[in-house]
Amino acid sequence: MRNVRVFYRKKGRMKFISHLDMTRFMSRLITRAKLPIWYTEGFNQHVYMNFAVPLSLGYEGLYEILEIRLIDENFTCDDCLKALQSAAIPDIEFFAVKESGLNMKEIGFAEYSLEFDTLPPDIEKFLNQDSIICLKKGKKGKFKEIDIIPKIRSYEIKDNTLKLCLVAGTEDNLNPSLVLSAYYEKSSVEPISCSITRTSILDKNGNLFE
Repeated sequence: MRNVRVFYRKKGRMKFISHLDMTRFMSRLITRAKLPIWYTEGFNQHVYMNFAVPLSLGYEGLYEILEIRLIDENFTCDDCLKALQSAAIPDIEFFAVKESGLNMKEIGFAEYSLEFDTLPPDIEKFLNQDSIICLKKGKKGKFKEIDIIPKIRSYEIKDNTLKLCLVAGTEDNLNPSLVLSAYYEKSSVEPISCSITRTSILDKNGNLFE
């Protein structure tokens, strides 16, 4: 057995599929593709899958990663990619399958592109602050105060687009929606229509995660 990583894009209507439903969808798609997949043991057996960083509802993703386990050593990455592409549906595009590399724990950042109808006023001034304290909801539903500035690795503004590189892959991850919520709360600006796309996932050194 060996683990391989599947790289795909999630676009269009599929951005409205939640992570839980995406897990079910991928399980059915993998079954339809007839991959020599390993199933977890126990009473409730299911396809072994491990998503690198779950994608928030409503976001498109151009560099999504799913790890699966194959039981046929002779089934190549190219074989796997062709099988997945043959079973794919519109708005899900498989573009690579590679042998697993770095441990998932080495994920450090994710890059996002936020496209606004009109760029929020003073957004750059907001991001240049030394500290921005806001509330973040944890896994158990409890809120805690965090400073989001240390979690923003970098940002870039061009026309009506804001690009953010944020901490990802751990409980300390930062979602761009929290950045926007903090901005609107502290600036008293009415929310501006925005589409969010995750463009890449990086390791702790800032290199593309593979």
